Amino acid sequence: MPHSALKPRLWHLVAFLAGAAGWLACSPGDTPHSEGDAALEAGRELALRAEFDSARAILDPTIERARQTRDSLLEARGLAVLARTSYWEGDYAEAQRLYEAALAIQLAANAQEELARSYYGLGLIAWQRGRLTEAIGHHTKAAEAARAVGDRAALASAVINLGLVQTDLGEFEAARTGYAEARELSRALGNARLEGIALNNLGMLDVWVGNPERAVPNLLEARRLYRSVDYTLGEQNALGQLGTAYAALGEPSLAIAALDSALAQTRELGLRQEEASNLEELAKIHRDAGNHERALQLFSDARAINEEIGLTVEMGADLRYAAEIYSWLGNTELARSHVAQALTIHQGAGARFHELSDIVLLAELDAELGNASRASVHMTAARRLAGELEARVAHVEVALAEARIADKAGDAGSVLRALDDAEQALRRGGYDTEWEAEALRARALARLGRLDSAVAAGRRAVAAVERVRGGFGSGSLRTRYLADRARAYADLVTVLHQLGLIQEAFEVTDAIRGRVLLEQLAAVTDDGVARGKPTDNLVESERLLRRIGALVTQLDLLEEVSPEERDSALVGEIERIQRLLGAARIEYEALVVRAVELGGPRTALLGHHSIRADDVQQALRADEALLEYLVTSEQLILFVVTPTELHMSTVPVTERSLAHRVRLARDLLDDPKPAPDGLRGVLRPLHGVLLEPVLRGNVIDGTKRVFIVPHGVLTYLPFAALQDGTTGRYFAEDYVLTNLPSARALPLLRQPEQRVGSQLDGELRATVFAPLPEDLPATEVEAEAVRDALDGGRSHVGRRATEGRLRSALADDQIVHVATHGILNARSPMFSRVELAGGRRSQSDDDGRLEVHEILGLSIRSPLVFLSGCETGLGVAWSTGFVRGEDYTTLAQALLYAGAPNVVATLWRIDDAGAAVFAKGFYNALKSAEPATALAQAQRSMMLHERYSSPYYWAAYQLAGQGSR
Repeated sequence: MPHSALKPRLWHLVAFLAGAAGWLACSPGDTPHSEGDAALEAGRELALRAEFDSARAILDPTIERARQTRDSLLEARGLAVLARTSYWEGDYAEAQRLYEAALAIQLAANAQEELARSYYGLGLIAWQRGRLTEAIGHHTKAAEAARAVGDRAALASAVINLGLVQTDLGEFEAARTGYAEARELSRALGNARLEGIALNNLGMLDVWVGNPERAVPNLLEARRLYRSVDYTLGEQNALGQLGTAYAALGEPSLAIAALDSALAQTRELGLRQEEASNLEELAKIHRDAGNHERALQLFSDARAINEEIGLTVEMGADLRYAAEIYSWLGNTELARSHVAQALTIHQGAGARFHELSDIVLLAELDAELGNASRASVHMTAARRLAGELEARVAHVEVALAEARIADKAGDAGSVLRALDDAEQALRRGGYDTEWEAEALRARALARLGRLDSAVAAGRRAVAAVERVRGGFGSGSLRTRYLADRARAYADLVTVLHQLGLIQEAFEVTDAIRGRVLLEQLAAVTDDGVARGKPTDNLVESERLLRRIGALVTQLDLLEEVSPEERDSALVGEIERIQRLLGAARIEYEALVVRAVELGGPRTALLGHHSIRADDVQQALRADEALLEYLVTSEQLILFVVTPTELHMSTVPVTERSLAHRVRLARDLLDDPKPAPDGLRGVLRPLHGVLLEPVLRGNVIDGTKRVFIVPHGVLTYLPFAALQDGTTGRYFAEDYVLTNLPSARALPLLRQPEQRVGSQLDGELRATVFAPLPEDLPATEVEAEAVRDALDGGRSHVGRRATEGRLRSALADDQIVHVATHGILNARSPMFSRVELAGGRRSQSDDDGRLEVHEILGLSIRSPLVFLSGCETGLGVAWSTGFVRGEDYTTLAQALLYAGAPNVVATLWRIDDAGAAVFAKGFYNALKSAEPATALAQAQRSMMLHERYSSPYYWAAYQLAGQGSR
């Protein structure tokens, strides 16, 4: 189903009383000059504590007395404070009326010192309602008025509020500069509340542009400042924003804790709208974590509050969120019931863009239910409404929905007609819409037998996917993109296969591999990756993609204003954004070319370069083969590459069926003593699906070593444990296995001049790290076993096993063995980490957390890095459908990029004692064998061990890299 929100949601209330993921705007302070001013100040302070009824009890009589005594300026100040209170309560119409009344009095009296209050308030209301050009005008006037009278607090407020609009416009650096200026002004004034607001918005800006790790310190400091002045409204806002930052960092437990605290505060203060917003954000976290039942309950709770306080549009949106979940769960009837209720609500409220999304979702649900006539009625209504709205985003949403419905029905002609009718609107959008349109076109052309045209459209679809790759697109189709991106590749691969273009099919398949680290590079601070590295151009290109996404979002937002309501300024703004978007796309394309030219071959390990199949074949030795998989919704595609041949085959197994089998296998393998029949009942069928098509064709006869390039759910499967149903032998008994993030990595890893690391030649030396002997008692034994196996070496146990010492060891030409926890952060892979002892915790390079973004900046000389006993933290990814299939073990991939030619890591946490036995066997074998062979020998030895024969003890170990010395 398409994503229901047409624009990103920054929460309902802004200003002081903002929702958990929103922005804080601010106002200049009021200095009492009279008894009336003192009353206004008391009312304002009560409102700041969310005691709105008490505030009004003071403000209303004060304003009335000012009228009776004809004190117009006091009346204007009172109206401004009352307007601010109405704004905090979410009554924007009343707030606008009051601000306009105050402004009229101030202008008539030429009260320059008072104007900023009214201008900033009107600017906030215009911003909240999407009238951004008008908002900029008001905030600019507020800043000018503040400068004219030297009111630095008012100036800081105006600058902060202007930053809100600049952020919506994608002018991130301008907003950041303004927030920084406001912070300095506030600090100079000693205004902790105002400084907190500036920091709060700086933090949210970083979350918005993808730098959540930089946001956290600012948000924590903002919270501290708020608490110092008892600013409860700000504190709950900072807590909520911390929740969104932690969620973006892949730390759901911290996110939930922060949001729960914010939720408690909103309930204590009676901030019902913010309570609903916090509930919705919590619901999204639970939804993304796969906890659908909890998410549905939270959306239901939020909906009840929105209904209670009369936020009908939000209530409908909550129903549609729930409908999407029910649809994903396969309960189409219940999904339809919910979205039908949402449609009734939005039609009654006149929320026409929400109404359009409701109708489109209803049409797709009816099509899934087999009710073509009802779906057709809804699509007719959607087309009519889109025509009335005359907005590009509306036309795009309808056209793609029509094409999807026709595609599911196998009606290729209708797919092409729907796309042709909306071609101009589609091409004005972002890459996120472009890829799906071309993918649908390619599939329709293939059905019509126009294979050459289908290939051309498929190539365009894949090119668009490559530009976005799920992280930086925006708009109503982002959710669909994340779920379906592999379909574009699979369709192109299938048509290429039909045309006999197997080599290109293989190259397209490999193009999707190993992109997670590249996608995440732009989300770290400049401190994370050393300047001058090949990643610099890649980082800049990824940041530019964020700019493109923001511009597309802004264009969608502006075009939501109906044509009859657009004035010349708004029309001009739309044209300006369109020009900026076109220029940004051209700049991005040029930067990508430059990144390829200047990036260096090692960027292939981050998934940046494509490669020819011939290069992979030439990198293979005579007794080696490479297996590469592509998991699609309908079938499994398998490539077999040998030094002389390239084969492609398909297996009729759906992604859902394969995921179920792998999940069951992992559950059983995670048990040291599984039921033998149950284990065989899962591992043997998987062997039949994944390996028998290769083995029965005699394609790899004479092969001893196999490189595995997994995809999707297969990333989590230990191929070593797959069992032949005829012979009962494990795959690792007959073949030496090595994993790769992509096929393109093999030629690179086999070019010694491109590596930093040394070779495993001569006497083997090792440094062992065991930083957590209390949590993992057997790691001390493991460290001793490694030293004994290698006739010496150094070991660092407990507090001596610091990050700084590990960095030094990695820069030396020795084996590095780390027995500790490793955390794979599936939501933000750049923050996957190895847990160590903290040295100088004030320094990021010795704080006990060696994270992926830090690894990418290293120059590793170690010929082998062994991460033993690592709990890779796959639970998060496990619950979210394996993060849509691209989260290759990022710790290993980062180490390969940084120069390590061989990395051993684990798929799950291993029993401590078993890990020590395995390590000793591996290093004994390594004295006379290559790393891949030594790993296989250690696994085979464990299979024969009375205590450790279960795959639990040996199958989790995987070698990534070249596998040789």
